[in-house]
Amino acid sequence: MKAFQNTNTHSKVLYLFIFCLAGLFLAGSLVMVINGFWSEQWMVSAWGLRVSSAIQMALMFFLPAYTLVVWSDHKPLSYFGLQHSDSFLDLALIAFLILLVSMPFITLLAQLNQLLVLPNSLSGVETWMRNLETSAEETTNLLLTGTSVWDYLGNLIFVGVFAAVAEEFFFRGALQQLLVKLFKSNHTGVWMTAFIFSLMHLQFYGFLPRIILGVILGYLFVWSKNLWIPILIHFLNNALVVTFSYFFKENSVYQSIENIPVTPTFIITGLLSLGLMVYLLKVYQTKARVAQMQVEQ
Repeated sequence: MKAFQNTNTHSKVLYLFIFCLAGLFLAGSLVMVINGFWSEQWMVSAWGLRVSSAIQMALMFFLPAYTLVVWSDHKPLSYFGLQHSDSFLDLALIAFLILLVSMPFITLLAQLNQLLVLPNSLSGVETWMRNLETSAEETTNLLLTGTSVWDYLGNLIFVGVFAAVAEEFFFRGALQQLLVKLFKSNHTGVWMTAFIFSLMHLQFYGFLPRIILGVILGYLFVWSKNLWIPILIHFLNNALVVTFSYFFKENSVYQSIENIPVTPTFIITGLLSLGLMVYLLKVYQTKARVAQMQVEQ
């Protein structure tokens, strides 16, 4: 089907979000239908949330991105960069190191984000934001409360794999490529996509760290042209959260890390982390450029 073959980039961005909203509505309707076959108690359980989250991810993110690409007469494998690459392992290793060294900086941003207070004139907005944050936190805690191996594996699959694949297809694979083409700038496309990526999670007190994660994922894709790399790093990021929560949630050290105070030492550590992150991104860019040149020769 070639419905969008001659459609301009502005319109494709608009259609992508229209498909996204339609997918959200369809997912909600489908969950309601499923709810009719099972008890309402099951749908608000951890496994019910996992299933409904997977449905939402598939219909809200994956399907709109894939549909838009196919209807634009692109070949999905090449457009999303899903072909085999000899440089994948080297780039994936550097990308994983980038994720690891960026964690202190991302944690610092998360703590600073929590300290943000809006003016009194916007107290209603702040209350709304905190209510959304509380609701999201309650949902996340419910997902991560399981103590069995099946709960852990379920979270790895539904929170890790499903979210990583669906969100990367939508944000980096579809939206970022459209914005890069629209603004004729890799940097603008990456940062705008990261902003929208963070905004659409509706967790405003995790807004800044999620932007940085989105920026990292964006550059990993824009330089390598291989969507498997941001998918892998996105999965590993989610998997680390699931794993630490499962094995160390009651550990006092883990709890203290989650609530670490913003001290001068922490700020210096965060800035060193930022420096290492930027350095490794440069290394990754160089390695990806060399690999690309070898492919073209």
